[in-house]
Amino acid sequence: MPRIIPAPIEIRARVTPLSARSYALQATIDPETQDYLRRAQELLGHSSGDVSEVLKLALKELVTRLEKRKFAATDRPRTPRPRANDNPRSIPAHVRRAVWRRDKGQCTFESEPGHRCPERTGLQFDHVLEVARGGDTPIANLRLRCHAHNQLEAERTFGADFMRHKRIAAAEARTAARAGAGP
Repeated sequence: MPRIIPAPIEIRARVTPLSARSYALQATIDPETQDYLRRAQELLGHSSGDVSEVLKLALKELVTRLEKRKFAATDRPRTPRPRANDNPRSIPAHVRRAVWRRDKGQCTFESEPGHRCPERTGLQFDHVLEVARGGDTPIANLRLRCHAHNQLEAERTFGADFMRHKRIAAAEARTAARAGAGP
């Protein structure tokens, strides 16, 4: 008789407020994550082996790295250089930083009653005057939009059918590229 192995139960992490200044975090981690946690505690040595302190230091480093990659965040920005290519979709680092600061890292879409979208994840740089219609990348022509509101604006501008065909073509191109990459 074959041995039946139960499917793993997915347990989502829970963050529960304990007070105005503290939270309880419960998460299930795999052995590799446990190894990284122990190694970080060892490397911190006597300074702090507290899991919450290790988590804070790790997240601080991760957020810094992700903000640098996505929004060109830096403490020492270089002098802007002329654009290296003619791609109007290429947004210079100093422009990405300025748009991120101006929009406060949040989607800028506002509903008719004037409520701003609270989304802060999956943000994209959106051209006010679309590249397809001659838009470029000055700060004034860019804004942050979540994926859903960026798509909504594209459908309003170009039509739902046009955008559906574009999405299908992009998905097919990604599939073909993956198939061509092979092992």
